[in-house]
This record gives sequence, structure tokens and C-alpha cells, in this order.
Amino acid sequence: MRTIKGPAVFLAQFAGDKPPFNSFDAICGWAANYGYKGVQIPTGSPA
Repeated sequence: MRTIKGPAVFLAQFAGDKPPFNSFDAICGWAANYGYKGVQIPTGSPA
């Protein structure tokens, strides 16, 4: 796994029904426009 250098954002706090928060590509573009270098994607674990 690579180490990300720079600020990152947790997507779950922004995801929603309205653009740019309604698709992965759009929300990543939105974050990049604010200088974020990475995003954290929430996932579920079966364990």
C-alpha cells in the first residue's frame, strides 16, 4: 500500500443525492479542487 502525502477527506460526511456529492467521480473532483490528495472510502466488513 502506498502512503498518501497530503490532506485527505472521509467521503461519508459529504455523500448525498445532489451533485457533486452523488457520484464517486464527481466527489473526487470536488475534493481535488479543494486541494485534497486522497479520499477515504467507507466500507463494511463481514467480520
